[in-house]
Amino acid sequence: MERYFIKSGLYGFLFGLAISILFVSYTQVNPLGNGVSIISSLPADEYMITILRGGIIGMFIGLLTGWRLFTKNKDEQKKKTYYLPIFFVSFVTASIFIIFL
Repeated sequence: MERYFIKSGLYGFLFGLAISILFVSYTQVNPLGNGVSIISSLPADEYMITILRGGIIGMFIGLLTGWRLFTKNKDEQKKKTYYLPIFFVSFVTASIFIIFL
């Protein structure tokens, strides 16, 4: 049981990190007017904190998904694994949270 939750949280964290790295921008564009803009990059610590925030959100989504699947299938002692649905749900929800937060 504990191993199931650890794997769910770890997979959610890794996929949250991957989605954060893909979608979080490290540059800021500040328009000055007349078609002139300044492009500046974020400080490394702020960028890393933003990436870790996405990973932690993904971890909690993975844990909640794993917990739901575990309690749903606790009575049924199947040999079937649910890593692919956990991956898919945590991937989609983490990407939605990262894009809109």
